[in-house]
Amino acid sequence: MTRKRSSATASLVLGAMALALLSACTSGSETAGSAAPATGAAGSAAPATGALGTPTPGGGQRTGSDDSADSVLRGERQVVIVPVPSFESVLALDAKRRLVATDGPTEDGLFVLFPAGGGRHQIKTAKPFAGDEPSCMRVAQSNPSPLTVVAAACDTGAPDQLFTIDRQVAVDSAGRPTYTIAGRGEVYVRLTRDGQVIAEELGDAGPPTTFAFVDNGPNTLPELGD
Repeated sequence: MTRKRSSATASLVLGAMALALLSACTSGSETAGSAAPATGAAGSAAPATGALGTPTPGGGQRTGSDDSADSVLRGERQVVIVPVPSFESVLALDAKRRLVATDGPTEDGLFVLFPAGGGRHQIKTAKPFAGDEPSCMRVAQSNPSPLTVVAAACDTGAPDQLFTIDRQVAVDSAGRPTYTIAGRGEVYVRLTRDGQVIAEELGDAGPPTTFAFVDNGPNTLPELGD
């Protein structure tokens, strides 16, 4: 009996040792084969925002720089005024010197946003419209209503030539800043559904039209010349 018990005990010990060795080998194999987390630069995920732009509402990206936008508002650049979300129309002067929406580029569609103090601007033609002087936009009474925007001889003392240009949060489809344009009496320059350019107070017509200013080179008007 003693010999049989010793043999059985030896078998149990050997079995336990074998199980321990198998467990150690399995654990070592799993540790060696497991994937290490990618902590290096090559394995790290790119951030959601990149160097080409910063996120903006609606998933777009703000392109260009604030310096560029500021130079436009300082009157250093001549611009095309584009209604948003229009993709083809631009603002220009017609033969009657009224501000209208027209398709395609035109020499009468370049303007300079000239600071006039108090956070307001004159909207000047980038080139002389009549004689040797640029013209300035002003809010004018139309018969009958509504108010329109027309060209006139520039006069910084004329309240109807002063506009408040406010930057909005949204950008246009090209990532450019957008703005509202308001004249005296809180009337906003608007593009109507039939393509007319008018100025009216906020009301049942909904929010004001927003505009993007497309840079078309340095301003060459005498006021900013060397």
